[in-house]
Amino acid sequence: MEREALVIGINRYPTLIEKSSDRPPHLKAPATDAQAIAQILETYGKFHVERLPAAYNLDGSCFVDPQQQLTLKDLETAIVQLFNPPGRSIPDTALLFFAGHGLRKDIGGVTEGFLAASDTCPVIGQWGLSLDWLRKLLQSSPVRQQIVWLDCCYSGELLSFHDADPGSFEAKDRCLITASRGFEVAYEELSGNHGILSGALLEALKPESHAEGWVTNYSLVDLIKQQLKTARQRPIFHNTGGEIILTGQKEKIDRAVLMAELCPYKGLAAFDFNQDLRNCHKQWHGVTAPRAKQLHDKHGNSRTF
Repeated sequence: MEREALVIGINRYPTLIEKSSDRPPHLKAPATDAQAIAQILETYGKFHVERLPAAYNLDGSCFVDPQQQLTLKDLETAIVQLFNPPGRSIPDTALLFFAGHGLRKDIGGVTEGFLAASDTCPVIGQWGLSLDWLRKLLQSSPVRQQIVWLDCCYSGELLSFHDADPGSFEAKDRCLITASRGFEVAYEELSGNHGILSGALLEALKPESHAEGWVTNYSLVDLIKQQLKTARQRPIFHNTGGEIILTGQKEKIDRAVLMAELCPYKGLAAFDFNQDLRNCHKQWHGVTAPRAKQLHDKHGNSRTF
């Protein structure tokens, strides 16, 4: 079962200014957020992770470079490669994490949200990567399990369903989490090195934070809601379809991922991890996916980049 993740943390924004005398609004947390997310996905999630912007240590290990820039072209190319790769090499699960600046354009009563790249410059009409485009990419993507976590301002524009609900057209499993609503900014932790959403994700993705020893998209959202119930910022969520296995203790995640591959239409909650794989293989034929519980978006005061 192929599980691909693209984690992006952009700190450098030299052109995100209105005039030459302005101080560029560089950030401190996104690269740290992205690197921490990458490590937990590799350690507990059996994901193959690509980091951007990437650099390498002397031992050959990759890390998210806080000093390097990432252009819009490279950002767009990497996201297309994740969700709509050429040829037949389609992952079973694709996860996008983005931390950085988010922008919102409002002209003539029409609003659009964007993920800002390092070469974004609104004063000359370069706003960044359109969230409307990303929503359409998810709709056309052949990937069965799609995960998008956005820790930036105005990221809730991804979940603006005026045009189309990205979860309504096809029978796909999706987990979409944004740091704020489409008209809100997002914040960093008052104490710590992470954005509020990133910090909550990191804690909620730890298998030891869950009695079952593994984490699904539904249990992830439940725990984040508990963690941030008194916070000034409350992310919004959109889970559709069946359960997606995210992380777990090594023995359990190995078994869970294998079972999900053999029994793709059976909810994780229905699995008995002591069950013989042959029984699982026999039982899934003719079984339809359990009706997914409907999660309502929670809106709150949110934070800015």
